[in-house]
Order: sequence, then C-alpha cells, then structure tokens
Amino acid sequence: MLIIIHGFKTTLLVACLTVAVFLGLTTTSAAAAAKTPSWGHWDSTKITYTYDGSSKYYRSVWKTAVKKWNRTGIVKLKAVSSVKKADVVLESSASLSTKTGLLSGYTNYSYVHKEEDNEIVSATSTLNRGLLTSFQYTKTQRMNVATHELGHALGLSHSKSSKSVMYPTNRYANISHQDKVALDKAYHS
Repeated sequence: MLIIIHGFKTTLLVACLTVAVFLGLTTTSAAAAAKTPSWGHWDSTKITYTYDGSSKYYRSVWKTAVKKWNRTGIVKLKAVSSVKKADVVLESSASLSTKTGLLSGYTNYSYVHKEEDNEIVSATSTLNRGLLTSFQYTKTQRMNVATHELGHALGLSHSKSSKSVMYPTNRYANISHQDKVALDKAYHS
C-alpha cells in the first residue's frame, strides 16, 4: 500500500493530515442543506482523551466540547490521565499560524489508509488563545470552535452548511442533525 504524507510518497502505513479552521465570519451558504462529510473513524466508538495544559478555563472549554459529542450517543469520549494513554490530546496555544494565515483552531491527526475507509490512530486538537481573545470570542463561541476541532479528531470534514458545527469559519453553530448523521455513518457503516 502506498500512502502520501504531506506530498511525499512513502510506504509507511500511517499518514499525517492537517486540518485547520481559519478565522472568519459566518456567511450564508446556498448549500445550507449540504451534508457533513467524514474522512475516517477510530477503530472503536470508545475514544480516550486528555487535556494537556494548565489553564482551567480551556480545560472547561474542551470538557464542554467532549460532553457535546458524547451527548450524540454515537461515540464515548473518556478522560485519561496522561498524553501517553490518550487517543486524542486537547490543548491550547498562545498562537497558531500557517502560510495561509492565523488559525482559531487546528487539528493534526494520523491515520491508517484502508481500501474502504481510514482508521484514525492519533489526534491533537489545539485552540489559539491569543486569536480567540483578541477577536473577543465568548466562552460559548470558544466551545463551538473546540467542538469543531474535536469533530475533526473524530473523523468529520468541513461542511458546506453554515448551520453545521463543521462549517469552516463558523463560531456560532453547535452540533447539527447532519453532523450527527455523518458521525453515525462513519462509525456504524
């Protein structure tokens, strides 16, 4: 099996893929009824996570995002005490940027490419404290960004619907019905 990692060909089974959310304002979309796509899933619906940081504020932001995904009843995210034991690492950073600009959130994950689907093997989701603060995101908006990033860590891609938490530049949306359908399909197909 041949995998492409960041544009280079290799025979490794694990590939890294980076997903980023760019700062922006909500826009109306002609594709309001668009489906939320998925790109992969974990080998189980039971997924471990840990918060790697000292901020109680951001720990609570991530904890709320975890609760939102757990409430779907599709996955069960369970806290563990260390990064080594965690499937998903949640963190915050003073800043995040790439060649394309500043990021409000960022998820980096590794997966094994299989013919029928991709199996996620690790993920790290990060929130940009500096940008979220300078653009005066409320705590609810920060939780929505965290929920979006955690959606990537669970295998969801960007949605074309501005009503979806997976819409790329939306800090206002929560988990929609279409997000739940996509997550269910990724884990139960």
